[in-house]
Amino acid sequence: MKRRWLFLFLVGLIFSVLQIDVHQAFAETEIENVQAEIEQGQPEMTSDMQERLVSVGSGALSGTYSTGGTGQSIITMTYTYTPTLDLSLGGQPMIVLQLPAEIANQINGSTAKQQTFLSLLTGTVTLPAVLVGNRSYDIHDTTHGISLGYSSAYNSVYVTFPTNVVSLLGLSRWAVTFSFDVAILYQNGITIPPASNGTNYPIKGVFGSSTDGLNIINLVLGNVSQSGVIALPSMSIGSGVPNVTAPSLNSPLLNLQTTVSGKIQQVQNSGYTYTVQLTITRSDGTSGPIIINSIPVDASGNFNTVLASALQYGDSVSALIIAQSKTTSNYIQSLPSNVQAVSWPIQPVTSITATPGTTQLSGTTAQTIAGTYQVALQINGGTVYTTPLNANGTFQFSNVPTFNGGEALSLSVQGLSNRTGSILVTSTIYTQTVPYLAPNISVVQTIERLNAQGNWEVAPSVVTGQTIRYTLTTTLTNQPATWSQQMLKAYVPNGLTQLSPVTLIRTSNTGTQTPVLGTQLLTDSNLNMQYWYYQNALPVNNFTQPNTSFKLQYTGVVAQNMTGQSLPFSSIVGGSDGGNTAITPQNTANSISVGDGTLRFVQSPNQISFKRIPVPTKTTTYSPSIVDTSLIVADGRVAKSQWHLLVKENQPMKSTTTNKTINQAFVYRKNGQDNAITSIASEAYAYASPDNNNVIISWNQQNGVFLNLTPSVNINVNESYTAQLQWILSDAPL
Repeated sequence: MKRRWLFLFLVGLIFSVLQIDVHQAFAETEIENVQAEIEQGQPEMTSDMQERLVSVGSGALSGTYSTGGTGQSIITMTYTYTPTLDLSLGGQPMIVLQLPAEIANQINGSTAKQQTFLSLLTGTVTLPAVLVGNRSYDIHDTTHGISLGYSSAYNSVYVTFPTNVVSLLGLSRWAVTFSFDVAILYQNGITIPPASNGTNYPIKGVFGSSTDGLNIINLVLGNVSQSGVIALPSMSIGSGVPNVTAPSLNSPLLNLQTTVSGKIQQVQNSGYTYTVQLTITRSDGTSGPIIINSIPVDASGNFNTVLASALQYGDSVSALIIAQSKTTSNYIQSLPSNVQAVSWPIQPVTSITATPGTTQLSGTTAQTIAGTYQVALQINGGTVYTTPLNANGTFQFSNVPTFNGGEALSLSVQGLSNRTGSILVTSTIYTQTVPYLAPNISVVQTIERLNAQGNWEVAPSVVTGQTIRYTLTTTLTNQPATWSQQMLKAYVPNGLTQLSPVTLIRTSNTGTQTPVLGTQLLTDSNLNMQYWYYQNALPVNNFTQPNTSFKLQYTGVVAQNMTGQSLPFSSIVGGSDGGNTAITPQNTANSISVGDGTLRFVQSPNQISFKRIPVPTKTTTYSPSIVDTSLIVADGRVAKSQWHLLVKENQPMKSTTTNKTINQAFVYRKNGQDNAITSIASEAYAYASPDNNNVIISWNQQNGVFLNLTPSVNINVNESYTAQLQWILSDAPL
């Protein structure tokens, strides 16, 4: 600090009018430099460096071009700094010229190319000299303390001058001028692409001190730091060298591909040997860029190489052509091809099977690109499960949470890195809702009859007048099924009387019984039958647990006109599953036969014949010669009691040709004892039937109707007689 103020003081003795201006200029520079640090994010500079930054002079920058003998572009860049005051710098003076990015990008990655570029420059450097003003030297001069260098960090060519000396104001000047022949660069592997903005190539120039560092090229532009352009949209190589353009890569490049091929875009010059250089950049950062050199090009311009390790999704590949002169060390390097990324077309899941009540899910997805795949499953937006994809395109998840039906499933296929195992690419999402398990409903129809003891018993058959009970039992049997919107139809058979109100009971899986209201008696006009109907409309009443059941029950009395017919019992059970999708209704039907529920004759003889009876001389009993049928009684009553068979003479025996009559000519023999059959009914037989089976009343010498005759004038020889007996069946006690 003391040194600077001393310098300003000395200058002020000679040019006192400028002292204030100098002080102000330094103050302004400090403010501008601080702004540059904030806005451009440059490393912080110390206050000493800021104080040393040159501001008491002016810089001039130019970028010009000319055309060489074969039409090539020759570019010249010049920067000149002229101080407005003599000054002493804290280090060695330095001029930094920033190349267009289009040029810098071709040499930044290679120290050899940087040195080649510098060596191909032609030009001069100018610096102040004591007493004589300025001196100029060749840009490659190394004998006067001048050095030429290149910085990849700042895309800059810089010249460092010898330690600053004081010279007379107005005579001092620092300058750098250099030129390069675009065709010569081209023949040394440096190809300059067209201007990225399509119009010109931006350049910069700045004067400073070695203690400031090369970062001064990035300062806010001012008197010292200048910007400009080389006003060309592209730089020509002319016609003196073959034009080598970027090759094209065959596409697509696919995951795990082990070969890369392509074609060059121009006819090969016979004076050059063409090879291709590949640059592979791995997306996962497992290595730096991989350079594969000297890939031969065949006569048709095709090239192909087998890679040491397979490509992976996300890697990128570019290629350039190197045309090596067959007679000199010159070579031409094309611009790189467009970067081609390795793709991985991945197919989504095509189908899945997920069954409610299980912990497994299976599916398929057909992949055509080599790779390591897994399938990801997310249930209801929650936990993500993964499983490998088999080579045949199938996959299986096991031990996932039990599916109940209705779960929202999201599945995707993921491609994994063969290097790190990380997920590289994911297919589109396949979604499906787990179907609800169709409820299995057990339907049991039961017909019972009320027996003589007043108890209900299963009815293989019924009789007229008997009270019967119909029961429809429906039970959910599977899990985790849901039976919703339950619907019951229980048809009432025609032929029932005294129909009772219906009861509907819900029994939980724990045995708790709850009456259910809402059952209606409706009429099916097509069948001309009534039916009990129930439909659940409330989700709270859905069946969700196995062994939950409905029991619908009613009673009736069998009508008397139903003898010999059958009573049907049919029902329809329907509803929906847990997703309110209708299930297939179950139709169930059975029937029972109806017998006669009365005490009755099944059959009785119509004719009892006594043939060739002699005229008796004394009281004689005769057996019948013909009885046309047996006497059979059946008791179909539910509550059975002893019944009695009575007989009476309804019409006495009378001649068929005369009016002669013989009264009380018949007896009924019971267990060998004869009892006269008179006009008053008397018991012939008594019995208590144990069941509904027929009771056959025996006709033999000890039982039955016999003819008992006593000599009488009313009995004539060769005459026929008829009589009529009446059988009476009674259940009343005698």
